[in-house]
Amino acid sequence: KLTTLGRWCQTGEEQLTRPCICEDYKEEFTRFNSTYREMLIDMDPESGGHMLTDESADFTTTPAGMARIYFHKWEGLSPKNKPAWHKSFSKGMTSRYGTPQVAVVSLVNWDAAFATRGVFAMELRRLLDYIERDYAPETEIVLRLGQYHCCRSDHDPPDTRGFSRLRVEYFNQYFVNAFAERFGASRSLHVWDVATITERRQWSHRNESTDCNANHARAEIVETENQVLMNAMCN
Repeated sequence: KLTTLGRWCQTGEEQLTRPCICEDYKEEFTRFNSTYREMLIDMDPESGGHMLTDESADFTTTPAGMARIYFHKWEGLSPKNKPAWHKSFSKGMTSRYGTPQVAVVSLVNWDAAFATRGVFAMELRRLLDYIERDYAPETEIVLRLGQYHCCRSDHDPPDTRGFSRLRVEYFNQYFVNAFAERFGASRSLHVWDVATITERRQWSHRNESTDCNANHARAEIVETENQVLMNAMCN
């Protein structure tokens, strides 16, 4: 949706289809490869965004008139990551791609589902150390909290999810507190509270999340989440 400047799933007919409501990651898409674990996307205000495929390009310099997104897919900090999430730091993330103006750290959905509190706490401390080491003090940090969880859990082996609404809330608060304790006095730190967007809806609307297998948020909620982030960054 972001890279097409809103044109993806734009028509009323499209918006009623399953891919546009929940599982668009299975759809063919020419602007980037959704199976990649990491990628660079160059965005401009007229044509949107496209994955950078030229291996000879200067990855540390953003072209004039564009914004560059470095995206890395993690299954949170959970043991589900293959390869382990910290491999991206050990490969020299900032030396390869330059120092970002803003770093968005999105955690909790996978962590609350597949990690214990102890594992999450240990891995989060490790992440804080990497950020302190690799990101310049002027890089603003945005914490994207876990999305609202509603109503049911997946208990089918082998991937049993340890979910409850209060568990997600606990992980979210631990996430924020850990970053605030480490960086609150030294860096610009912001909280992108996507869970509250759904929490404040009427119960019947909150329950709509059960239509999607991931059980977090439907596409229209994600679009609202992204609009909140854009308004905060650009206004």
